Amino acid sequence: MLIAAALRSPADSPQYFVLAVPHGAGGPPHLLCGRLTPAVANALRKVGRTRGTALDLNPTLLDVEVPIEWCNMSDEREAVTTRRDVDRPVNGFAGKSVHVWGCGGLGSWIAEFVVRAGAREITICDPGVVTGGLLVRQNYTETSIGETKAQALATRLRSLRDDIVVHVAAGAIPEDLSAALDADIVIDATVSNAVTTLLDATAEVPDRRAVIAQVATDVASGTLGLVTICPSRAGSPSSVDDRVGRVVGADPALELYHGLWRDPLAGDEIVPTRGCSVPTFHGSAADLAAVAGVLTSLIGTHLAADSSTAGAHLIALPHASAGPRHHFVPVTAADISEGLAA
Repeated sequence: MLIAAALRSPADSPQYFVLAVPHGAGGPPHLLCGRLTPAVANALRKVGRTRGTALDLNPTLLDVEVPIEWCNMSDEREAVTTRRDVDRPVNGFAGKSVHVWGCGGLGSWIAEFVVRAGAREITICDPGVVTGGLLVRQNYTETSIGETKAQALATRLRSLRDDIVVHVAAGAIPEDLSAALDADIVIDATVSNAVTTLLDATAEVPDRRAVIAQVATDVASGTLGLVTICPSRAGSPSSVDDRVGRVVGADPALELYHGLWRDPLAGDEIVPTRGCSVPTFHGSAADLAAVAGVLTSLIGTHLAADSSTAGAHLIALPHASAGPRHHFVPVTAADISEGLAA
């Protein structure tokens, strides 16, 4: 077998082999990987060319001094490997089809966390271009400067897993909205009123399968997070958000989060000298990655539960101003009807 394999490889190349060693307790065999040097592999090729591969070898004649270089083996077989996140909330993304719209401060990190969590396929869209100023807090590198965010992020996501299917939409949203609504979840990280209006219009599509999750952070510090969950037939994202905003605004204990439903105050937004030319918000890569990670986990709990619970999660990092670190506001169909009547 080694000779036959060596004959299929170029001259002067090494020859690798995998050895299955029986498990002492009867489980799946252990796998070892060995490497024969080019000189040894060339000797095998010479034997194969002169004598063929169907040899009746006498084991006592084998040279036991032939050097074998043992290699590190990354054994990821399901029979012997348990995913380290199998019991974590993000496991809700495993095997799912996910859309991430907006690949900025939150979306670029969320997309990576979703891929690492085992999503089956992901569609990303953001026509913005990577510039140097974005690297302070977004999930890109110097080599990505000049590329569109979606293309640059797609390259990174494909480097994380060789089995992930990554689709890149050219515009701000995919052209084929019917395909998006057939995904398991659409995560809207655009913070765009136009996109919200579009999602509102598609929210009542009878055969819509996708859960709609909208994520945001505060402009003053980037230490707060909001994710609105809108399952199929649970109302529009705007109706859920309006209800949550009224509940939060009426609760003094949630004052920390009141600003998420107000226009930015003077000085909250900044115009950086490099990068974005439009007003943007404060926040570091550590802040935004942490907020994105928590929001991703919270979305994962809804996917894992496979429930129709609508509402919004409010979260704050430990160094945010005083207030509850996590609070969930559920929204029922009756709540939405009450809000529309008001």
